Amino acid sequence: MIRSVPGRMAVLAAPLLAACVEPPANPMEQQVRLAVAAEFAAQNCAGFAGGYVGAQQMRADADRAVVTARGLGATEADFTQARTDVQTMFVTASAFSSQQEACNSLVSSVAWHAAG
Repeated sequence: MIRSVPGRMAVLAAPLLAACVEPPANPMEQQVRLAVAAEFAAQNCAGFAGGYVGAQQMRADADRAVVTARGLGATEADFTQARTDVQTMFVTASAFSSQQEACNSLVSSVAWHAAG
């Protein structure tokens, strides 16, 4: 059932719906994608992630991932590509479900990967 796919979509690792988005190829790309996904979720999904406090935590997670990614050699071009990838995945997931389900999936994925 398509409605169950976004809930299982690993936004950071395996974009099942957005075939044109490659999964992160290495730890640097994983950290860049995490940073951008956390930033996107904080700005667009705070209502689904604990409101103000949830947005603050996701921003802190994004900041930590940016530092790690930069330490692994990430450039601004890497972040620009990741922003496009995350937005593409989010829009695709929203189209096949709803914004709420896409936000829930994104926030869950960010929380999982930020904790790891």
